[in-house]
Amino acid sequence: MNITLRLPETDRECLVVLAIVYLLLRLPLLTFLPLVQDENLYAMMAQEQLQHLTLIPTFLGYPVSWKPPLTFWVYAGFSKILSGLLPLEAVYRLPSVLFGLLAIPPLYFLLRNAGSSRLFAFFTVLMLIVSIVAVYTQAAFLTDSLMFLLICTSLWLYTEIRLPAWRFLAAGALAFAAFFVKLVIAFMIPLLALAYFYVYRREALRNPLFLVSLLAVPAAFLLNFALLQSSSLAMQLYVSDIGGHLVNSNGAGTETVQLVDSISTFMSTCSIWFALSLYGLWKYWKTEPFMAFWYILLVFPLLGGAFMPWYFLPVMPAVAYFATAALIRWEGREKPDRFFLIVLSFVLLLNLALLAFYYAGIREEFLPQKEVGLLLAGKENVLVIGSDAPGIIAYKTLTEQRSTGNSLDVGWIVTANNLSADVIRTYVADYHSMKYPIVDGSFSSMFTNNAMFRKNSNLTSFDYVAVSDGQGVYLPGFHVIYNESYVTIYER
Repeated sequence: MNITLRLPETDRECLVVLAIVYLLLRLPLLTFLPLVQDENLYAMMAQEQLQHLTLIPTFLGYPVSWKPPLTFWVYAGFSKILSGLLPLEAVYRLPSVLFGLLAIPPLYFLLRNAGSSRLFAFFTVLMLIVSIVAVYTQAAFLTDSLMFLLICTSLWLYTEIRLPAWRFLAAGALAFAAFFVKLVIAFMIPLLALAYFYVYRREALRNPLFLVSLLAVPAAFLLNFALLQSSSLAMQLYVSDIGGHLVNSNGAGTETVQLVDSISTFMSTCSIWFALSLYGLWKYWKTEPFMAFWYILLVFPLLGGAFMPWYFLPVMPAVAYFATAALIRWEGREKPDRFFLIVLSFVLLLNLALLAFYYAGIREEFLPQKEVGLLLAGKENVLVIGSDAPGIIAYKTLTEQRSTGNSLDVGWIVTANNLSADVIRTYVADYHSMKYPIVDGSFSSMFTNNAMFRKNSNLTSFDYVAVSDGQGVYLPGFHVIYNESYVTIYER
């Protein structure tokens, strides 16, 4: 007997099912992981924006070029409302979950506007929202969930012909806002809008409002460049940071390693969908040129997405689209039969198993930073020193702010490389020592510079020293009270 998979009968019912699946996968993960690496920095930056709103985000009181301000303004507002109601991780991650949820309807109707049937749009969005890339990104405090919402909503407005021509200006306004969330990634909006109308409605390419809307992202770029230039940060961002993701200054060998790392990141988080999508792309690219063009944009995160799966989220709709095509289209027709149901169930179960394995590995790696930060919270005369472990500082300072409204002064020295025992002992004895080259105050170039960075502090002696990647270091007058994985706490 042939089994046909029955879908909800309306678009609204499809969206309800997608929303339920989306929330079931993400809400349990809000507090499963400690804040991971950049999440800690962003949480501290959002807290600074809550205390003092600035056009250029700040970190430790200094302007930084890493990201534009909009994300930190938005998340700061959420943190003000949610602090005291939810655990620390949930306070900063719940907005990402909400933005990802809000992105489902515009993405679904964008696919419908591009010619997808209800069946096809439903399964494309389903495959996207269960992918590891989407689950992790939309359940973490990163800029990408808000960015994805703006991309999907802007493109939906462009393609929604039932709305009058003013929709072009609204779409352009969202693209403008997107630049102040994730910078140059926003350029994909006008590129995809051009591709869509070239394929489906070429007459719209001559619409004056459409042409004006295309200027939104370039205008945002110029404004952001001018703002950063006022703090001498523009070249650091656009040449060293963004340029460094695409062209590594250390030569072809390093670029090759970076490319391999990016491919490994992509394959470890969406290998199932990628393998299926390659077949779907090969078979249907000629009949689906708009989605094929979207798929080609995958080259950019592959060039710069090493160890950062969230870089792939903006192209995942195209990957999921062609993966769906590979599973559901047979002999030119969409056939959700028994074979499709069996294969889809197997793929989804395998994806969930990989997701559990992925999260377990991350939790094991980063939990020590949270434990150390919480152990040091409320303690005075603390130094954190060693390789990049921002969770220690974030959990200490954010926990103190949540309980008392202020954080205690703390010393922090961080570098991309492991520090020798002599270097560590030097700064424990004299935090302000100039024996070694070090950058004081601003951490703005920490992602593009291998130097040591030192936070401003009035402390002159320490009762507690947390060392990351420096186990076995002997500190005269101190004894070890915590030693787990790559972090050790010494107490005087």
